[in-house]
Amino acid sequence: MTRADDRLPTRRLTVAYVAALSLIALLSGAVHLLLDHVISQQRDSGTIINVAGRQRMLSQRIGLLARDFHEGHDDAARLPLLQAAAAMERAHRALLGGTGDMGITHGLSDAARALYFSPPTDLDRRTRDLILAARVLAGSEGPQPLDAGAADVRARAFADIRTQTRDIIMPLLDQAVRQFEAEATERIEGLRRAQQGVLAILLTTLLAEAMFIFRPLVGRVKAYAGRLYDMATRDVLTGLPNRRHFLEVGEREVRRRGEAGQPLALLMIDVDHFKAINDTFGHAAGDRVLSQFGRLLQGWLREGEVAGRIGGEEFAVLLPDADAMDAVARAETLRRAVEAAPLNGQATLAWTVSIGVAQVRGVEDAHMGEALADAMRRADLALYAAKDAGRNRVQLSADR
Repeated sequence: MTRADDRLPTRRLTVAYVAALSLIALLSGAVHLLLDHVISQQRDSGTIINVAGRQRMLSQRIGLLARDFHEGHDDAARLPLLQAAAAMERAHRALLGGTGDMGITHGLSDAARALYFSPPTDLDRRTRDLILAARVLAGSEGPQPLDAGAADVRARAFADIRTQTRDIIMPLLDQAVRQFEAEATERIEGLRRAQQGVLAILLTTLLAEAMFIFRPLVGRVKAYAGRLYDMATRDVLTGLPNRRHFLEVGEREVRRRGEAGQPLALLMIDVDHFKAINDTFGHAAGDRVLSQFGRLLQGWLREGEVAGRIGGEEFAVLLPDADAMDAVARAETLRRAVEAAPLNGQATLAWTVSIGVAQVRGVEDAHMGEALADAMRRADLALYAAKDAGRNRVQLSADR
């Protein structure tokens, strides 16, 4: 795979990952905004209902104060009567206008507007009439006390207040409160349903992204990590562990076998006349020889046995639970297998290997970190002895 090929899936994964995170952030923001809107709507709806309920209370207060002022001749009730009328007027304007006064920012709905401005209810007109009647009764509007007919005007104003508060405006204000409560409930429920819908979309998106983006992403990262590990521990040409990885595995195996008192043997293998193969048939043929030997060696290995490419055409094999004679016998089977497998079936490219065999001395004979190196040194001497003796043979180390 070329570097351009590597960059392409990496770029796609990066774009998909960023897009997934952006979508999650967008949906999370939408859920937050909807939740904030729900809270705001609940607060505003509570304010509207509270002000509408206050209208009902103020109408009752106006009726009681009007009776005290007119029938009880309690002049101290005059100012509270005017204050109640002013408070009711402000609340009424706030409910109708939605300008932010008293915390009300919503205008009237069509249904509420019909309640306030259309017959037969005409709650707006009736409320203004009640406020005007209270002010006339208190003397702030209409004829003054010395004017002719002032008493009759105030008597009619008091009668109007009594009729409005007892029979007309109170039921209408109750109806207005119920209307505002119903609208608030409907509005908040709509927002909650929208929030739940966005939340369901968010959860579905998370699941889809986990299945179709993050899972493949983790798989690719895992695959790339595996490739990097193979590149760090494997020889590319033969597929065998490289020298560093073989030594790490070998030292662990020597420690484990040495502590358990179990035998362990080592083979050092070298391709015969490898330089001549390169010079005669070219380096491509030499690479094919090494690649074929790597495949042959992996097929020859038994469970628990470890092989690695140590150098250019040099290989090593650890044989657990094998004494010197067992190792020689195993090495001989490998030598014959190589001898019987000419490159690409062409006799002109027949090739062989020489093998040196040594017993690995356990921890009782050497330090753990030195036992493998010592065995490799002795097996390497046996390998050179095999080459000096004519190659294509197995040689056991003189000191085992």
